[in-house]
Amino acid sequence: MTDPEKIINSFLKQQLQPGYLQSVMGMINPQKNGLNSEGRFEPFIERSDNGGFILKQGYSIIGKYKTLDDAKAKKKDLPALTVDGVKQKFRNDQVKAETSARKYVEGKGKNFDELPIKNQFILSNYHLTGHKNEDFFDAVLNNDYMGAVKNYRRDDMEMSNEFFKNVMFSGPVNENDLSNTNQAQNFVDNMLDEIYPDMSEPGKTTQPKGKTTQPKGEKGGKGDVIAEFTGGELVNNKEDEMREAMAKGQDDKAAEIFRSQVKDKNITPGEASHKTNPLPVAEDGTIMDKMGKSTGMKAEAGSGIYDHIEDQYDSRMSNKSILDMVKRNHDKWKKNNMD
Repeated sequence: MTDPEKIINSFLKQQLQPGYLQSVMGMINPQKNGLNSEGRFEPFIERSDNGGFILKQGYSIIGKYKTLDDAKAKKKDLPALTVDGVKQKFRNDQVKAETSARKYVEGKGKNFDELPIKNQFILSNYHLTGHKNEDFFDAVLNNDYMGAVKNYRRDDMEMSNEFFKNVMFSGPVNENDLSNTNQAQNFVDNMLDEIYPDMSEPGKTTQPKGKTTQPKGEKGGKGDVIAEFTGGELVNNKEDEMREAMAKGQDDKAAEIFRSQVKDKNITPGEASHKTNPLPVAEDGTIMDKMGKSTGMKAEAGSGIYDHIEDQYDSRMSNKSILDMVKRNHDKWKKNNMD
């Protein structure tokens, strides 16, 4: 990497850092648990997905414990923190995590600063949560999207890990790149296009700004991908209409709207596995397969995504049972900060 590229990458990382840190906060404590009436953050305990217990405070993971008594014993020694105290602890956590990730990468004979910025964030995040997976790390170091998807799981934090994956690497760049390796060059090219919009390279045709001949989603990449579905998910493109009916107490109408959406053409294809059947979603709602090709399905703005729909829905269900199921999904989305 040349010196100018290093300078540009450093600048870009500063620009991208707030978004990454916001994702970490949403991953660790999306509901601001522990915030008391005095504006201080009390420590709190959560049950982990593998049956253990995680002690958190603010946006920091204090420790992981096998028993609730062990977690409580640690919790009672922790004073409440002010917002400034939580921020300082969060900053210290990030510095420590990146230092650990940097040391790991250097131990592999690579330069941490020459990795794509997103890969730096991913490695730092896994060191932050204490998950050191050699197969996953090798995939990140090699910028191998499919290798990363096969090994990204963190068993004790399944839901928050899915949130992180959907934000950070929900689909491949190009055919199988985890991240864009030409960020510095792309930044310069885009800047020059803004300054000299009428200039073009010899033999290269230009298009009016805002127009493209390539459908969004066909090329993949973080710029196009905003979410990830998997198989067996109902895409309810009449979610807003259904919710409006529910809000007005028109339960039968709301249930019929939901019924009208449960059709094969609205259910994502393949098995329900983010690991083996990731379906990236482009900015315009196009649902793609794991290679970035359109499935022919589209999620409209405001649509509701109901996972494992065959397990949740039966055509013989009463209207009340349908709405009870819908409300359970809504509650789950709110709990996961994904509503």
